[in-house]
Amino acid sequence: MVILTEVSDNEIKTTERTRRIAFGIVCTVVALLVLWWSFDLFQLWLKQGEELSTKQQELSGITVENAELEQKRDALYSPEKIEQLARENYGFVRPGEEAFAVPPPAPEPVRLPANWPFTHLAQTLGG
Repeated sequence: MVILTEVSDNEIKTTERTRRIAFGIVCTVVALLVLWWSFDLFQLWLKQGEELSTKQQELSGITVENAELEQKRDALYSPEKIEQLARENYGFVRPGEEAFAVPPPAPEPVRLPANWPFTHLAQTLGG
C-alpha cells in the first residue's frame, strides 16, 4: 500500500530553485578550479619558454667558444707553434744556439713609517 502525499506547487518551485542554485554554484566552482589549474599551466609554459631561450643563448655561446677552441687546437698542432711554445715555456734551443736567462729586478726595500713602533724597529734593523 502506497501513501501519497500532496505537495504544493510552491514547495516544488522552491526545491527546483534550490537545485538550480546548487547546480550553478557547483558549475561555478568547477569552472574556477579549471581556470586556476589552466593559469598554473600557462605560467609554467611561460617559465619554460624563458628557460628555453636562456638555454639556447647558452648553447650558441658554447658553440662559438667550442669553434674558437678547435681553431686554437688546430693551430697548436703546427710545428712552428710547437717550437715557439717550447722556446718560450721550456727554454728549448736548437743545436749551436745559446740560451740566456735574465733574472727579475730585486724588490725595493721596505719603507717603514716614522711613527713610534716603527722607529725602534727601523733602528734595530739598521735603517
